[in-house]
Amino acid sequence: MGKSSTFVAIGGIIVPLMLGIITGIMFNFSIQESIVIGLILIATSVGVTVRSLLDLHVLDTNVGNTILGAAVIDDILGIILLAFIFGIASPLWVGFKIIIFFIIFLYIGIKLIDKIIDLGEKIHLPKALLSISLSIFLIYSFFADKAGISAIIGAFVAGLLIGQTVRSRKIINDVKTMGYGFFIPLFFVWVGTIINIKSFLTIGLFTFIIIVIAIFGKIIGCGLSAKISGLNLRESIQVGIGMIPRMEVALIIATYAIANNIIIGNAADQILATTLILTIITTIITPYLIKKSFKI
Repeated sequence: MGKSSTFVAIGGIIVPLMLGIITGIMFNFSIQESIVIGLILIATSVGVTVRSLLDLHVLDTNVGNTILGAAVIDDILGIILLAFIFGIASPLWVGFKIIIFFIIFLYIGIKLIDKIIDLGEKIHLPKALLSISLSIFLIYSFFADKAGISAIIGAFVAGLLIGQTVRSRKIINDVKTMGYGFFIPLFFVWVGTIINIKSFLTIGLFTFIIIVIAIFGKIIGCGLSAKISGLNLRESIQVGIGMIPRMEVALIIATYAIANNIIIGNAADQILATTLILTIITTIITPYLIKKSFKI
């Protein structure tokens, strides 16, 4: 379903991004702040959708495979767009550095990472394989950050390469334990500490409109793209609904923008509070809408 996934991902980027930028401008946010709003609306949290599709036993279908592929693609493209916004140079120069980074570090990874991972088997120490994998991830993140793009891209490339090795399954549970037991809770605690509670009192209409365009932007953008790619009307609507949820990447974009002073002051408070509400609402309603769309 590569063709359908690519079409859906592109539609799921263009429509929400443009609607987010237009909405931001309408509410008197700057162009830069409006672009961040648009970026927040791009990324799909596929975990929520996959859980619902698994419960319905429809993950291994045209719709399920299309959603899964498209969600991965739009997350990657969203991160690349994030690098354009947060890059220290012009978008053209940042784009060039992204390409060079991928070429060099993918090549190095393909040639060497499997051999490096083998050291974890030869070093008879507890969790040596995990330690080596984390070292690779940190090195890739470091060089991506120094290249002026985004450490997230380096982390993604490292994970992609490590995931292709035979021994990657041996570290998955350890990484999950570290993530769910420490880093993910720590991230949400940090998000909580930087949210201005008072901002929730002033974002009513803005948040409502953002939630509406977040839902219908994905349904329209992804649904139309799915129809163009060859899926029938019902499948296209199901794909659009499956692409609705936003979660971790949306919060990462919002907090990364704040940490890098891309958005500051009252605008930052309002955008972060809206993003938090957006993630909650779309996560709650998506499983219900998916089940309804498959039962009609």
